[in-house]
Amino acid sequence: MTSDPVALLRRHLGYPGFRPGQEELVRAVLAGRDALGVLPTGGGKSVCYQVPALALGGLTLVVTPLISLMEDQVRRARSAGLRAAHLSAAQAGSVRHATFSRVVSGELDILFVAPERLGLTSFRQVLEGADVRLLAVDEAHCISEWGHDFRPAYRRIGALCRVLACPTLALTATATPSVRDDVRESLGLARPVVVVRSFDRPNLSWSVHRGRSLGERTRATYALIRCARGCAIVYAPTRRSVERVRDALAGFGLRTEAYHAGLGGEERSRVQAAFMEGRCRVVVATNAFGMGIDKADVRLVAHVHLPGTLEGYYQEAGRAGRDGQPSACVAFHARIDRRLARAFVDRTHPPLRVMRALHSRLRAHADAYGLVSLDDAGLASLRPIVTEWLEDSGAGPIAALERVGAVRRVAPADRTGSQQAGATPRPARLGVRRRLDLERARRLRERALAKADAVEAYARGRGCRRRALLRYFGEDAPGDCGSCDRCGAEAA
Repeated sequence: MTSDPVALLRRHLGYPGFRPGQEELVRAVLAGRDALGVLPTGGGKSVCYQVPALALGGLTLVVTPLISLMEDQVRRARSAGLRAAHLSAAQAGSVRHATFSRVVSGELDILFVAPERLGLTSFRQVLEGADVRLLAVDEAHCISEWGHDFRPAYRRIGALCRVLACPTLALTATATPSVRDDVRESLGLARPVVVVRSFDRPNLSWSVHRGRSLGERTRATYALIRCARGCAIVYAPTRRSVERVRDALAGFGLRTEAYHAGLGGEERSRVQAAFMEGRCRVVVATNAFGMGIDKADVRLVAHVHLPGTLEGYYQEAGRAGRDGQPSACVAFHARIDRRLARAFVDRTHPPLRVMRALHSRLRAHADAYGLVSLDDAGLASLRPIVTEWLEDSGAGPIAALERVGAVRRVAPADRTGSQQAGATPRPARLGVRRRLDLERARRLRERALAKADAVEAYARGRGCRRRALLRYFGEDAPGDCGSCDRCGAEAA
């Protein structure tokens, strides 16, 4: 097999040539260099690890955030002639073990995994017997966006980079200069080749509309959908708001589906398939929907509430107009949204006095080994937030303590299978460390507040929307766009 990347691209993927930025990244990793690529949404990031997988032989390991995204990535890799598979906790044990065997025997070219799997001893042992030639981190901005908050496993990918004797390729569509620095540092990239393509999407128009209530915003969204060609994605912040907006739009006669993490896997797959195949025109969703979605005719992306970060907003809104045709990105905002955003930050990164008081109380109840039993009567008032923490919500003061290493999870004994049938389950326990890293907690809170402030500044700013977004991502705009609501043209 030829190792020429252009020949491989043409033969296996059917493209006449690389898009801007792709070839530089591919040739970097083929030469054994680490690389970081920031390519625009729809810029073909998967090509940047598929072609090396074809050229390098051995195994290309791809870290990716969502199971639904993995399944689509496996399908695309197989269509390029690669022997591809993924691993997830939803699979039967026999399926995972069969995949392990294929990894060790060299029967796979590419394997997709979530970052949490990298920390499992069983998987690390499998990797020891594998011929890993490339580690690719897809949606690498999650290292900075989620690694500090909801998915700390992203911050631990760098440990694997240091163990594997192969180049690392980090790929994303949205990363400010500070996020790029964070990704480089976290992964320990050594003198990486860095390719940053323009964030500008001239075919997209940007608008922010006022809307006091969810009902008012929904009615305005319906009016936008009626005027738009093609299909639409409507983002809402919570499962409840998704259902309310979906019901209202369906009541107006639109073919509308709902998508959020509270739905079963089969239902989410059905909704995604219906949208991709054109059997429903509108999907109302939380941010669980859309990563990896590549649908050409999305003409409108509406946010009934702006997300908590401009990175999140740009990523979600950027699913519009992937075919280069004019498309609208519309968000709704009111003064109350600022209070809601601040409340979310307070819930995810509580004030330091709250964390200090909670840590002191937990320490007071800890035994000589630093363990706190959750059936302790003295902790009765803490049970609601402890329960929330055990359910992996990612928010709340105990989750914040865990994030800075002040507490850890200790599984209840009955989860090990050692409990006798009919015995009373032992309560879960918390491991409480003596030290509370308040400085790290302060940095995380200030970072979250700064991102919320940037969203507020975008929503209320008087200048060109496109210019504001490009400046946020470290790029200069030559002039006003002429198509946003601030430049005198409303989104269509």
